[in-house]
Amino acid sequence: MPKLLILGPSYRRNPSPEPLPAIERYDGLFYRIVRKYIDKLKEKDIDVIIITEDLDVVTPETKLPYKPPVGESWRSLPPVRRDPKKTEMLRNQILKIVRGRKYEEIFIALNRHYRALLPDLTAYTGKVVFSFRGIGPKAQALKQWLSR
Repeated sequence: MPKLLILGPSYRRNPSPEPLPAIERYDGLFYRIVRKYIDKLKEKDIDVIIITEDLDVVTPETKLPYKPPVGESWRSLPPVRRDPKKTEMLRNQILKIVRGRKYEEIFIALNRHYRALLPDLTAYTGKVVFSFRGIGPKAQALKQWLSR
C-alpha cells in the first residue's frame, strides 16, 4: 500500500541561478535524507510532495527558481503571511492528493507553523506520523520510515 511524505521548504538552499528540481533546490537535512533514498522511493511506493514557502504544493521534480529564504535561520522560516485564500488552496490541494490515492501512512516533515496549516488527514490514512521533539529525532524517524 502506498505511503506519502510531506516536506516543507528548507532555509538552506542551492543558490544556483537556473531553476532546479525542488528536491535539489532545497538542501536542508530532510532533503539530504530523502535524496539518499530517492532511488528506493518508487519501489517502496512512497509519494513525496513539497510545500513551498508560498504554500504551493509541488512534486520533487518541479523546477523552482532560486529565491533567498526569509529570516535569519531555518527556525525563523515562517509560512507566507496567513492569507486565508492561500491556506484554503493549500488544504484543498492536500485533500485532493490524499483522496485521490489511499495511503497506508503519511509522514509529515514540517515545522509546527506549516503543520498547523494542513487539514486533518487522519480520516484518509491508516496512520499519520508527525510528532517529534526537535530536528534530530524527526530526522532519525524519517530515516527509519524510509528504510522500512
